[in-house]
Amino acid sequence: MAIKTYLKVGADIVDADAVQNTNDRTFRDAWALEGDVIAVDMVKARDIWREKIRAARVPVFNQLDADFMKALESGNVTSQQTIALQKQALRDATDDPTIDSALSPDDLKLVQPAGLVIA
Repeated sequence: MAIKTYLKVGADIVDADAVQNTNDRTFRDAWALEGDVIAVDMVKARDIWREKIRAARVPVFNQLDADFMKALESGNVTSQQTIALQKQALRDATDDPTIDSALSPDDLKLVQPAGLVIA
């Protein structure tokens, strides 16, 4: 007896053997069923990618906050300004226009803001 595998696609549960499936689960929450093909809803995928950027920048922000406090304590204004610019770049990372212009999941995964590793 063969074991059946089912996939959740949006609100639907489908037989994995009955659809053309992607092996990439990066944007699984953006999957949409188009006939017998599992496609990626790029609007949802962009939102998912922005959330991944937000999660990836948390430890970087934490380190920059610590570095800023050290620069503040030592009176190093140049370091304070540099760190402030780095933090602003991280804040702006989710507004990168290449996220909105990405036409495919692979294009979207190429958007890697400086200093972050997003998987």
